[in-house]
Amino acid sequence: MTMMTVTRLNEGLCALLIVYVGASCAVQLQDSAGGLVRWSGFSVLVPVAAAALLPLRRSLIIGGATLAVTVAIYGFAIHGVSEGGRTVVITAVALSFAFGLVICWARPHLLHSPATATRNLPSLPRLPSPPGTQAGSAPGTPRAVPASPRGVLPEALPQPAVVELAGYYRTGSGRLGTRAHWLDAIPLSGTRVGLVAGAVSGPGADATASELRTAVRTLADIDLQPEELLTHLDDVLARLRPDNRPGHDTRNTGTVSAQCLYAVYDPASCRCTLAGAGSPSPAVIAPDGTVTVIDLPEGPPLGQTDLPFEATEIDLPEGSLLLLYTNTDNSAHEPGGEELLSALAKPQSCLDATCRAALDALLHAHHDQAAVLAVRTHALDTRSVATWDLPADPAAVSHARTHIEEKLTAWGLTDAAPTTELIVSELVTNAIRHAQPPIQLRLINHAGSLVCEVADGSSTSPHLRRARTLDENGRGLFIVAQLAERWGTRHNHHGKTIWAEHTPAPDQPITAA
Repeated sequence: MTMMTVTRLNEGLCALLIVYVGASCAVQLQDSAGGLVRWSGFSVLVPVAAAALLPLRRSLIIGGATLAVTVAIYGFAIHGVSEGGRTVVITAVALSFAFGLVICWARPHLLHSPATATRNLPSLPRLPSPPGTQAGSAPGTPRAVPASPRGVLPEALPQPAVVELAGYYRTGSGRLGTRAHWLDAIPLSGTRVGLVAGAVSGPGADATASELRTAVRTLADIDLQPEELLTHLDDVLARLRPDNRPGHDTRNTGTVSAQCLYAVYDPASCRCTLAGAGSPSPAVIAPDGTVTVIDLPEGPPLGQTDLPFEATEIDLPEGSLLLLYTNTDNSAHEPGGEELLSALAKPQSCLDATCRAALDALLHAHHDQAAVLAVRTHALDTRSVATWDLPADPAAVSHARTHIEEKLTAWGLTDAAPTTELIVSELVTNAIRHAQPPIQLRLINHAGSLVCEVADGSSTSPHLRRARTLDENGRGLFIVAQLAERWGTRHNHHGKTIWAEHTPAPDQPITAA
């Protein structure tokens, strides 16, 4: 509706300016026939007004037409104008036309200024539309909910050190507002990264995709497992679209269908956990060039089932390329899968080229809309990760402090030992007193931060509370929260992990007095 209103307004302004220019020419020619030469100064404003209000092509046409009409009238049709007056009139309109060109050039830069960028989430690089597609069918403004709403994608995906990312999407010429894509990469605790590829189809797809993207980021921040995250995301969609629940009569209300693939990659173990809802199975290119399709449990699209989702776990050796994508078929086994695998089997010069080749293969396979996220994995340096198995014995706390002190000394972070030892002591003590074995301590030194992780076999979640004066318990997590910059808990199928992250200062060299 907004697009139709803007289009009609532009057409009305264009018609108004054309009528004005024609009427002005007629009045001037009529007056000049009677011996009176009259020049309307508003002719100078026509090119500027057109450049400020109308699209680029129309503003250039009107500005050029105004300049041509002015030259024709004052240069040839009217003979009672002095040479100086003719020069002034033509120069004024020419300068107005030149100023209109400057406005046309500056408009895109003004629309994408930093102030605007903070209010609107930009989109990924968009490839040109296929031949035969109308110019107005693709989004012209890269925003979270574009003027021609086609996708909800970030302009530049974050580039964590543990992965390399490239993403593109292309939209077809279908009905506006009925299809939206989003790709995302979310930094998680323990140097892990969450990878997302989603799409929404149906009425209001753009707003729904934007809200689902925000929900995924929020749920990922509390370290949910992929299958649990999709279950909560299904509930979010049910609240956003209450008429879209399974079994509800949708004959009079448009049905919204959403697909989402969520993957978590751990560079310490080179393991990736994936779960999908109506999304095609991702592909993996091994370091030796072998292309395989992940056997992902088939899950129905979001909002179309009450059954739980399932996850699968795979090994991704360093240098592997994981390809997540969306399409319009909601199936990994539709015609075109062979074309995608063939495109991936051809060696490419870089990750960006692989992403583009995959997108071209999907579009060639009759997918009029698709989004592709290509991920190349890296592993953490084994010298920056230390792991110890601890017994469920209070004496293990002292051994943990010794391990931490020795490792930090080897890393040149002796000054960080007191803080790190205190954090580890509290976490290990809580695991021994309130959890169950096996207990494992892991220390990660990555990107200038120290991450302390204590895993145990219990699924109970610790809670931060303020201990009263005479309480004997409840101070451990409070101390950890004061010393660490971030901390939290994540669950897995074998128990849980409590983690705390802080940024130590490197050891200062000792100088002689």
